Amino acid sequence: MSNIQTELHRHLDVSMRVSSLLKLAQERGLESQSTSVDSFREKLILTQPLSDLGSVLGKFTLFQKVLDRPDVLSQAAFEVVEDCYLEGTRQAELRFSPSFVCQLSGLAWDDALDGFEEGIQRGLKKYPDMKAGMICIASRDLGYDSVHETVEYFLRHQDRFIGLDLAGDENGHPARDYEKAFKLAHARNANITVHAGEALGPDSIWEAVEILGAHRIGHGITCVQDPELMRYLAEKQICLEMCPTSNWLIKAVPSLAHHPLPEVLRAGIPVCINTDDPGIFGVDMPGEIEICRRVMGLTEEEILQCHAHANAASFLGSTIPANID
Repeated sequence: MSNIQTELHRHLDVSMRVSSLLKLAQERGLESQSTSVDSFREKLILTQPLSDLGSVLGKFTLFQKVLDRPDVLSQAAFEVVEDCYLEGTRQAELRFSPSFVCQLSGLAWDDALDGFEEGIQRGLKKYPDMKAGMICIASRDLGYDSVHETVEYFLRHQDRFIGLDLAGDENGHPARDYEKAFKLAHARNANITVHAGEALGPDSIWEAVEILGAHRIGHGITCVQDPELMRYLAEKQICLEMCPTSNWLIKAVPSLAHHPLPEVLRAGIPVCINTDDPGIFGVDMPGEIEICRRVMGLTEEEILQCHAHANAASFLGSTIPANID
C-alpha cells in the first residue's frame, strides 16, 4: 500500500497565503496599510460554519480582484506548490476556473494559464521530488455557453492540463445540462472529475457519473443517502475527493464528527482526504488528516488507505512530467 501523501482536490486560485493576499490587497487599495496579518487572517478565515452564502462569496471576490497579472498568479502558484510540499504532500492536483479567475480582472485566459503554469514549474524545480499538475474547471453557475467555451479551451490546451472539472452551485445547474460539452472532452479521452453530492442529493452524483462520465467525484458526501449508489461507487471504484473541514464550514454536514467519510470508506468506496480552499478555510493536509484520525476515528491503516486511493485515482501520469526544464 502506497503511503505517498497525494492531494487531488485543492483550488489553486483560493489557496494563497494570508500574508501574500494581504500584501496584494494593500497594493491595490483593497485593504488598509495598517491592517496586520493577524487581524486580516481573523477577518478572512472561516472558523465556524457560515451564516449566509454572501459572506463567503465576498471572500472569494477578494482573490479574484488581486489575481490580476501573470506574475501575481505565478507567485501564488509557486507558494501553493511549496506549501503542499511542506505539508508532506508529494503529488498535488491543483485546479482553477479560467472564467472565475479572469472574471473581475479582465486578465486573458492564456495569461492566467501561463502564470499559474510558470509558478508551478518554479516550485517543482525547487522541490524535484514533488509532482503537480493543473485541472481546468468549468463553472456551471455561468451557464452552458461558458461551460462549453471552457471545455473547448481545455481541449486546445489538453497537453497542459491533467483533467477537466465541473464546479459551482449544484442548485439550478444540474450536470445533465452540460452533457453535450462534456461529450467533447470524452471524445478526447479526458480525465474528468465533477463536483457533486455536496449541496444536493444522490441524483447529482448519479448524473455526474452516468451522464458526464466522471472518473472521480468532488465531495460526494450525499452518496450515503442511496445504498444503490454506494454499491455502484464501490463496484466501479469511483474515488470521492472528500474535504472534511470545507463540508462542515459550508454546512454540508452538521459536524465533523458526523462526516460520512468513515462510513463511505468502510463500504469499500475509494476515498481521499483534501483541503479544498485553504485560503478561506485555514486548513492544511496534516490538519485534515488529524481530524480524520481524532474526530472521525480513522485508524492509521485507514489513513494509509486514503493515501493509496488518492494515488490510484490521480490524473498525474507518465505523460505529465514532474518537472519541465
